Amino acid sequence: MTFKTPTFRLTAALALLAMAGCSDLVPGININEGSNETHQYRVVHSDAAKKYNVVEGAPAPTYEVTPITPELLVALSHEQEHGDLDSTPSLLPSAVPPEYKLGPGDVFFPIVWDHPELTTPYAGLTQDLVDQGRLVASDGTAFFPFVGTFNAAGMTMRQLRDYLAKHLDGVIENPQVDVRIVAFRAGRIEVAGEVVKPGTLNFNDTPMGVLQAIDLAGGLTLAASRRRALLERDGAIHVIDLAGLLSGSRLVPNPELKPGDVLHIPDQSGDQVFVLGMTGKQAPVVIEQDSTSLIQVLSTSGGLDPTRGKDSGILVFRLRSTPESTLDARIFTLDLSKPEGMLLASRFKVEPRDVIYVKETAFAQYNSVISQLLPTVTAVYQSILIECFATLGVAC
Repeated sequence: MTFKTPTFRLTAALALLAMAGCSDLVPGININEGSNETHQYRVVHSDAAKKYNVVEGAPAPTYEVTPITPELLVALSHEQEHGDLDSTPSLLPSAVPPEYKLGPGDVFFPIVWDHPELTTPYAGLTQDLVDQGRLVASDGTAFFPFVGTFNAAGMTMRQLRDYLAKHLDGVIENPQVDVRIVAFRAGRIEVAGEVVKPGTLNFNDTPMGVLQAIDLAGGLTLAASRRRALLERDGAIHVIDLAGLLSGSRLVPNPELKPGDVLHIPDQSGDQVFVLGMTGKQAPVVIEQDSTSLIQVLSTSGGLDPTRGKDSGILVFRLRSTPESTLDARIFTLDLSKPEGMLLASRFKVEPRDVIYVKETAFAQYNSVISQLLPTVTAVYQSILIECFATLGVAC
């Protein structure tokens, strides 16, 4: 009886471990594949069980599983993200800029020919034209000798020149007046985020677009997104297709900026896709300024693990927010074991925040279970041997 006890313990231990191995003993992500058909699900809260249950075939889906097919690629091509400022006037090099109008903060320098006392009254003290110029005050007014205080805001250079000449006519015979702006301070925008010199930019008499603002801010940093920029205008946030502007892969207008705009360049954290599962390297992959295919991401991650990766078990998780503030998730499946799988993977465009998961083969799962069972079985067997020697003096 004593001899049977250790054997019984070993048998019972092996049986328990075998049952544990059948119920996902291997830690980590365990994702089961379904059929090749599209499925819809929704999440239902169970008050009795105090948890959430996933129900298939519900009328209000929260996510769907769809195989990647040529028809799906055509449908997704019409859903590509573009900037939403298409209605905003774009900046064209051939366009003639409008006449600049003075505003508060601007400094203009009037020149009255043959009358240096009115043109440069402080010439002996300073040669700085800004210091000698006339400031447009915050209320839009300016002052000039023999003219007095007048409302200069909103005037073009031609209008200001005619106004000064008309009011100096009573003091100077046939006055010849010219005006130039020596400091543009009325119109300002903010450029923030991943640019070399973030800060305030002043408008001048030349219109400014998104590309010009980035250039004036010193260009993009190495960590800057090459896909999108955010423009805050009149309390609304607009997404600019920066990838199209920089790459030239598609015709994208260069949105013209206006005073009060805030241009933000985000970093690359929002342009990442995440690769998990049986790949050579599990790490985020940054989508560059142009579109990136699924096969490019898998190649960057070292490809599928040759001994553990399941080429017929490629999953792409995509999560979006709907106008109703609910989560709309899609799961795309792909079988790379078929010849057309590689072609589909080369045409399937990943999107930022996608999660790509490569399943594990059944044999690899078996090896994982065995590798985790062996230390426990060995420990149990050794304890039985010790007990046999202690009680019987012989090996079991």
